[in-house]
Amino acid sequence: MDLSNNNQNSSIHILSEIDASSYETKLSPEADHNNNRWIYAIKHYFPHYTYQETGTVQIEERPSWFHCLAYGVQHVLAMFSGVIVLPLILGFDSNTSLFFSGVSTIIFFIVTGGRVPSYLGCSGSFASIILTISNYTYTPTSGMNTNIGNVQGAIFILSLTYAAVALFVMIFGYKWLEFFMPPIVTGAIITSIGLHLSFLSYDEATTTSFDTYMAVATAGAIMLISVYAPTNALRRISLLLGTIIGYFIHAMCDLKGIGPPINYSEIVSNPWIRAPTIYFSLKFDSSSIGMVMPILVVLLAENLGHMKAISSITNRPMLKFVGRAYLGDAMGCFVASLTGAVPFTTYAENIGVLSVTQVFSPLVILFAALFAMLLGFFAKFSAIVNSIPQGVLGGVTIILYTLISITGIRIWVVNKVNFNDTRNIFVGGLPVILATVMQKPIQVNSFQLDGIGVATFGSIILYQLLQGYEGLAMYKKSIQKAFNKK
Repeated sequence: MDLSNNNQNSSIHILSEIDASSYETKLSPEADHNNNRWIYAIKHYFPHYTYQETGTVQIEERPSWFHCLAYGVQHVLAMFSGVIVLPLILGFDSNTSLFFSGVSTIIFFIVTGGRVPSYLGCSGSFASIILTISNYTYTPTSGMNTNIGNVQGAIFILSLTYAAVALFVMIFGYKWLEFFMPPIVTGAIITSIGLHLSFLSYDEATTTSFDTYMAVATAGAIMLISVYAPTNALRRISLLLGTIIGYFIHAMCDLKGIGPPINYSEIVSNPWIRAPTIYFSLKFDSSSIGMVMPILVVLLAENLGHMKAISSITNRPMLKFVGRAYLGDAMGCFVASLTGAVPFTTYAENIGVLSVTQVFSPLVILFAALFAMLLGFFAKFSAIVNSIPQGVLGGVTIILYTLISITGIRIWVVNKVNFNDTRNIFVGGLPVILATVMQKPIQVNSFQLDGIGVATFGSIILYQLLQGYEGLAMYKKSIQKAFNKK
């Protein structure tokens, strides 16, 4: 279905022939015949990727199959934080999350017709909520999170709601979202996520003095690689390389009898190959559902921002696919709720790799998904991840949450948000402060909100309340314009 037109007669328009310079939709004469319309739609649902080996590889093109695999592996490595680090600190099985991140990405590829180059990982916005609901605290010896039933049930409801919103966007367009969530609001929400989660990193990095030293060493290694690595490809996987360096330093100290030893027992006992474990324990708790639902607003803002970023770097009108991208995200969360994996959505690190490599072909993302699924069968890999020392993980996550916070601030800068306007000071500042200091959820009857939820709803409500008289005078007109797709 072509999402760029408000088609009143429900005709089916599927992208067929891609113009490399404008990415415009063209329909051949055969599509005008009703008898052939469905055949034509199925035949042209995916682009006919043309071979392009040199220079920029656009969305409707592909490099060689070998380079598809090579670039795909790089995408998986760059997704280290979203498919490895976050599942680890949340107590989820790393192999299960890695495998189903690939499955979810393939579903996303199919839903978007192979036209959106996005890999799905776990959004940091879920972290605090999941830890609160499951009452889990990560340590290298804490083992798996055994209280994920309520989390799965809440994510299940979230995914269905997300899918409903996606269908709404496919019908009415996305501009109504920009009315309720302009840059000042989305920037505040994303900045709040990073600052709220930074307290988790602080706890991990200060459990013992040795953990503090390791956190500083690991974070320092990541920063040095990010700045001084000789190639952009290495800089893009600085989190992975910094973790390896931190782990190696800790292991060397362990040999010298310095600091707590690394627990290698799981690495020794686990087999090399084992099928990913599926955890199905859906439980529906109103309080848990109430805490998770505010994340939907964050996901809508994040995904829209990612689509705008992809549109910018590819010079293609990608916003026509926002509805499909939302539906793909919803399917990723749905898969996670049924398998015991972390919820999957589009992830920013993936966009960074696209920008560096200038290879935008979604086929590369498909190869990345297949590689992640294959890696999910290596049980030793999960065991190594689970043995990462607490101090090392603290250093990694403090960098990760810093990057999330800066992403929100960058939204303000890029969109030239005017902080000389007093309204923007309150809308952008107050929710961020509340999210930072609110490390325990507030509860009203059976409804709970943590700092991220308060920041999300607070920024949206404040923006609408502080519009002023001139804003109220144009309110009706703005809403009508917001729902006008054109």
